[in-house]
Amino acid sequence: MSTFTGYYDAMAAIVRRDWTTYKSYRTQVISAPFSLFISMCLFYYVSRLVQVSAYGDPDQYFSFIVIGLLTMMVLQSTLMVAGAVRSELVAGTFERMLLSPFGSAAGVASMMLFPFVVSLVTTTISLLVAAAVFGLPVRWSTAALAYPVALLGAGAFGALGMFFAATGVVFKRMMAGAGLILTLISFTSGVYFPVTLLPDWIEWVSEVQPFTPSIQLFRHVLIGAPLPHSEWSVLLKVAAFVAVMVPLGLLALRGATRLGQRTGTIIEY
Repeated sequence: MSTFTGYYDAMAAIVRRDWTTYKSYRTQVISAPFSLFISMCLFYYVSRLVQVSAYGDPDQYFSFIVIGLLTMMVLQSTLMVAGAVRSELVAGTFERMLLSPFGSAAGVASMMLFPFVVSLVTTTISLLVAAAVFGLPVRWSTAALAYPVALLGAGAFGALGMFFAATGVVFKRMMAGAGLILTLISFTSGVYFPVTLLPDWIEWVSEVQPFTPSIQLFRHVLIGAPLPHSEWSVLLKVAAFVAVMVPLGLLALRGATRLGQRTGTIIEY
């Protein structure tokens, strides 16, 4: 059996395990789309209650908000790996992954696949509902490009998830920090409002992280929102962040597991 085949089989086994666990909680199939639908209803009526000077009419602001919400759902799906690693540590099953030929880093990376696919399916359904119920002006001619954009943007969030997973392996706690970082990202990446509204002293944060251009690309391919720069420059910016962050995330995770092995703290929680 080749190395590639072995890695593929191990990755597929993790995905099958996650699918089996997911479908055992039957309400999850409808809870996520329903929660998004409720959020869309909320922002639909809020958009008609407030006057947003940056947009010509309420529908434009509603489109801005909806795509921001859907984008964050897709991107943060890979960040959930930190909680998954915590569950493995509590259950005492992380050690099996660590001792297997597949390795902990590859195993943790594989644990991101199923949540990412679920988020894509949920987002697609929600987008169709938003177009049918609320009249969201989806640009169908380029909408399919959202999938490769999602894969690229999720890579940056996945790297961040590896950092938090590494923190969990070493310190046994990470979710409070993950929530704080996620809130900061939502605030500075233009999910709920344009980043140009931020004060000058914090607006620079939106330019030095990959999530702002990821959301901009999503809005561009889904509803035709203009980009601050050319398409290729924004795309290359996200790709550059991913190329740097993913190897660092893998190194952090490997370093954390090796430290736990040397100190004998992997089995402690």
